[in-house]
Amino acid sequence: MKRALLIPAAVVTLLTLAGPAAAAPLPGEIVHTETVSMSDGTPITVGFTEWPIRALQSLDFTFQPAGGIGGRTGLVTTVSPSGDRRGLKGIVLQRRDDAIVLPRHPRAAQVWGLDVVSLPEEGTWRFEFAVENAGGTSTGVLPIQAIEQPGPPLGLSWTVALAPWAPVVALVAVGWIRTRAIRRGAKPGWSG
Repeated sequence: MKRALLIPAAVVTLLTLAGPAAAAPLPGEIVHTETVSMSDGTPITVGFTEWPIRALQSLDFTFQPAGGIGGRTGLVTTVSPSGDRRGLKGIVLQRRDDAIVLPRHPRAAQVWGLDVVSLPEEGTWRFEFAVENAGGTSTGVLPIQAIEQPGPPLGLSWTVALAPWAPVVALVAVGWIRTRAIRRGAKPGWSG
C-alpha cells in the first residue's frame, strides 16, 4: 500500500520541480548578448548560442525586449551582406513581407527566438527590428559580423565524404554491365 502511494508522490514531485527548470531561458547556452536601443528608448537584448558567428553555422537567437513580450509583436528583417532581405536560412514559421514574425522560443517561452538558423554568407548582416504594441511601433538596427564558415570548403568536405563510396559505385556499374550482357544472351523460355 505504501509503495502504491510512493510512486505517484514521486512523479508529482518530479513534475513540480521540472516545471521551473523547463521554463528557464536556455541555461548555459546563451554565450553572448547585444543590446539594441529602439526608437522609443526601450532596449531589446539579443542573445546568441554561438559567438563569434560563423557563416553556415546553426545557432539560436533570442530577443527579449525590456518589459517582456506580452501584448507585443516582434518583427525582424535580416539583410545579408549582398543586400538580400530574406537571407536568413533555417526554420522560419511566419513572414510578413520581408520580415520574420518572431515566435516564442521553443525552449524559453518568455522570450522571442529563432531556433536552429544560420547566416549563409560571411560579412556584415543587419538585423532590423520592429516591435509593435498598443502605443505604436518602435524600430532598431543591430549589425552582426559573420566570419568565414567553420571547417574546410564545402567542395573539399563533400569530396572527402563521398570518396569511400567510389568503389561501391564501380562495383555496381560492373555488376550491371555483366548482368546486362547475360540478360541479352538469354533466350526467353517457359519452364512451367
